[in-house]
Amino acid sequence: MSLPLQPQGAHHLPQGLDDDAPSASSSPSPPPSPHALANPEPFSNLKTDERHFEEQKKRDQRKARLVMGEPIQDLSSSATANGQPSDVVHEGEALKDNEALLADVPDDALDLELTHQRLRTLRGLDLHRFTQVERISLRQNLLTSLSYRPLPPPALEGSTPTIASDAAAASATATAPQHRDEIDEDELDDPDAKKKEDEFPYQEVRSGEEQVQWPLRGLKQLEEIDLYDNSLKSVKGLENLPNLKSLDLSFNLLRSISELEDDSSDSAYAYPELTHLYLIQNKLPRIQGVRHRTNLTYLEFGGNRIRSIENLPISSNLRSLFLGKNKITKIEGLEGLTGLRTLSIQSNRLTKIEGLETLTSLDELYLSHNGLTELSGLEHNTQLTTLDIGHNKITSIAATALKTLVNLTEFWANDNQLTELPEIESKELETVYLEGNPLQKELGGNYERRIMCKYPSVKQIDAVYLKRS
Repeated sequence: MSLPLQPQGAHHLPQGLDDDAPSASSSPSPPPSPHALANPEPFSNLKTDERHFEEQKKRDQRKARLVMGEPIQDLSSSATANGQPSDVVHEGEALKDNEALLADVPDDALDLELTHQRLRTLRGLDLHRFTQVERISLRQNLLTSLSYRPLPPPALEGSTPTIASDAAAASATATAPQHRDEIDEDELDDPDAKKKEDEFPYQEVRSGEEQVQWPLRGLKQLEEIDLYDNSLKSVKGLENLPNLKSLDLSFNLLRSISELEDDSSDSAYAYPELTHLYLIQNKLPRIQGVRHRTNLTYLEFGGNRIRSIENLPISSNLRSLFLGKNKITKIEGLEGLTGLRTLSIQSNRLTKIEGLETLTSLDELYLSHNGLTELSGLEHNTQLTTLDIGHNKITSIAATALKTLVNLTEFWANDNQLTELPEIESKELETVYLEGNPLQKELGGNYERRIMCKYPSVKQIDAVYLKRS
């Protein structure tokens, strides 16, 4: 059950972990656990977890996690003959297009769907009129900011326009900075983010005295805002949302979310109702903005540049934590998450399983694509039903390593260096993945039969569902 957030350009890895970590694409994705089916996450119609990412990456695209269309990836086709983007916004163009999008939507609408509309600005949408809105989806657009300056009144005949001419706009685009700030950059890191910055610059020159507008501020009834797959570099503009429950800022260009650090009751970023926070695939060098958010139940920091597990809330409310595809070398800082059910630290730089003693409610643990050489440290995690240690360097599993995991139903240890079938005490075991180990070659044609004899309750071996007589 490998969650496929695979680090790229990894350097200075701990001993035992190759510089060129294996791709997770060879590991199949398992069906959801019965627990997940019986207890679906709120907002799950819009979200997914990290386990789906490799299928997208396998097609060499960092796509959206669901069904609302593909993120805008092939940006080069929009260039004109002179090399400039053909959809640079000029006077009145964005306003006209944006006005049409919500023109027929009543003021009391509860749901605004603006996915994949190539929006570069929020101007013209008149979002302030939707005072009762509960959900806004702005997924897969080209937003670089959550603010805008209003268009000036139409210029009188013969007067000088206040918006840059086409030539000036093209000139501004041509001279736009082409390099990102070098903050812990890997040479091959985040190529699609670079596309967003370099190939789709948004340039619009305006007079300085125009007042900046923040259309999302103060939407008192808003419960969910989805900004997945844009080009945002700041969370500024999301202030005073007292009923916000779900915030998705995944696949943006965030290097910091320091604004969220102030979560005091009088802060504009308090979000007292926030339970779901998604920050996948940004450029965050550390975990921040969540230390005191004890209402969180679902937290995703996968696909960033995090090196240590820190600054997490001390709370029994957090149920799911995803930290895949980072640069983490040690499991630590989880002691206060006593209610955690799902933990993913896949595609990092771990060499040892540790720091899980207090997580006695843990149901699913994903540690694939690391540098583990042994399986240990799970004696207290007796509620585990799913364990994924695929794509590591484990040569053997001690007879007692899995003895206490009597509820285990899925065990993934594919693509290691195992030469013997591990001892598994659980009578509930239904799925085992052991392909890609030396034992598969050694057992040859007896591979499946030996597994069936070893684990009588098994219904699936690797990707094969068994037909028992």
